[in-house]
Amino acid sequence: MKSIKRLTQRAVTIKDVAREAGVSAMSVSNVLNGRGRISEATADSIRRTVERLGYRPSVAARRLRLSQQWTIGMLIVVDDADFLNDPFITAQVTGLTNYLTANSYSLILRGMRPSDFRTARVFQDIEADGMVAILSGEPMQREWFVRELSALRIPLVFLQEQEAPDDMDCIVIRQDDFDGGRQVGLHLVENGARDCWMLMPCVEWAAMRSRLEGLSSMFAEAGLQSPTIIRCKDESFDICYLATLDALRHGRRPDAIVGGNDRMAIGAMKACIDTGIRIPGDVQVMGFNAFDTWRYVEPTLTTVRSAAHDLGERAAGELMSRLQTGQFRRRKITLPVTLQPGKSTRQMG
Repeated sequence: MKSIKRLTQRAVTIKDVAREAGVSAMSVSNVLNGRGRISEATADSIRRTVERLGYRPSVAARRLRLSQQWTIGMLIVVDDADFLNDPFITAQVTGLTNYLTANSYSLILRGMRPSDFRTARVFQDIEADGMVAILSGEPMQREWFVRELSALRIPLVFLQEQEAPDDMDCIVIRQDDFDGGRQVGLHLVENGARDCWMLMPCVEWAAMRSRLEGLSSMFAEAGLQSPTIIRCKDESFDICYLATLDALRHGRRPDAIVGGNDRMAIGAMKACIDTGIRIPGDVQVMGFNAFDTWRYVEPTLTTVRSAAHDLGERAAGELMSRLQTGQFRRRKITLPVTLQPGKSTRQMG
């Protein structure tokens, strides 16, 4: 007891833990860092001693010893400066941060516009052990972003991309937005929709393009015309509301409208209601992602439940595994999505 009291008067060292546990300092280090072959009984004894003494490893010393930063960078290339207002992005960041924090890593978050990527080098000064990237823009533009990021020569995780070059130290993690689009299409076709609009932002995400392609494929299989694309300057409620109003005034009313995400769909729904169009009697409306906003509108929005939070967690988990083993276990991970019926579409049969 006296020895423990003396230890509380100064910073506890790894040698103190080893002495109290009756093992070598190397054994303590191996248990703390998940290395070496140590019996489970000995490892448990060391962990109990660490807890009892209140030992905390020196982050600075660990970085020097292992030549690691214990930091992960995250780059979000998006046209909207207020990108953290996007719940899909926020959910991914949250999942990533929670996992990293639990594993003693920190996160450096940077955002930039696609148009600034060629001139800005803000991402190149990130001293990190790995990088997670979310990219918007046209396919050729995103391909150029991917190649530029490869120059960092650190492990990379691309969220929501379709493919990544085989010669890069990277992995693609995405949700199955194509299948989500097909689920939307099937639901609408089965409920009588024949003429559909889809709201899309001017600066596209790969995920939204996949949703449109999945929706279009289902309409094609049903012998119907592909959905008409309604371009919106951005994904905000106000812009999508005005874009839908303008389209309704200058074109034939569809019997279904799909938003690239829930916020876009809700903007379209409000435009319809304000012009006397009944939802879902005259026009059925569907969204994507199933974040909280779907439940706060009347009628409640039919949408597709996203795996956004899981995407962030999986990104962190795959990076941790890559840093420990020296290679990614696979090249691509695709997470499923599920249709969540609401009252903004008809429910036949």
